[in-house]
Amino acid sequence: MRFFQKQYRIVNHYGATYLFTAKQLYDQVMADSIYDYNWIVPAHELVRICKEPTFPKKYALAIKIAILNCSARIEHRANFGFDGPIHIPEDYEAISFCYNSLYGIDNEDAQSARKTYLNEIISSASSVPVSSPLYYPGSTFQKIKENFIKSKFEEYISQEKIDFKQLEKKLNNEFIDILISSKANGEFSEDEKKAKELLQELFQGLNKVDY
Repeated sequence: MRFFQKQYRIVNHYGATYLFTAKQLYDQVMADSIYDYNWIVPAHELVRICKEPTFPKKYALAIKIAILNCSARIEHRANFGFDGPIHIPEDYEAISFCYNSLYGIDNEDAQSARKTYLNEIISSASSVPVSSPLYYPGSTFQKIKENFIKSKFEEYISQEKIDFKQLEKKLNNEFIDILISSKANGEFSEDEKKAKELLQELFQGLNKVDY
């Protein structure tokens, strides 16, 4: 039995410090990962510990996968209209590190986490507000978005290093340019026609209602 296992000093969101062994920290993160918010330690602090040469690689791998999966789930909910992630710059860097460090790892969970997170980031980047003049609820818009996500996923999944903060901005600009070009080419005309017809049907239905 090892009575004097190495302990790691961890700082939480509010500046309080804890001492964990590697196993204790791993257990804490696995417990926190059941939920996507209110982890006891921020992502950048966990990554700092994972980078320490003495920290066991098996625990570091599991923690990085957990961080990436948590981030992907939060992005996924944001893509369906719920509150989006709030990242301080250090956490953006930490999540990018987790993704990049899993490149080429022969581990099914690691590769699944990379694919899921990248797909959610591209989905986030290919979104526009419903109030935008470039937003269309029709099938043409959805097809353009689906093709964009697929093509960008194939383009970036093989890249070893990605700065996700910069990538999301870059992809959003590219997607906006595609929508502007598509609108100029009249690709949304059929969707616009159908939307007008639906509105007319709705108003006609309201006018027939007896009060």
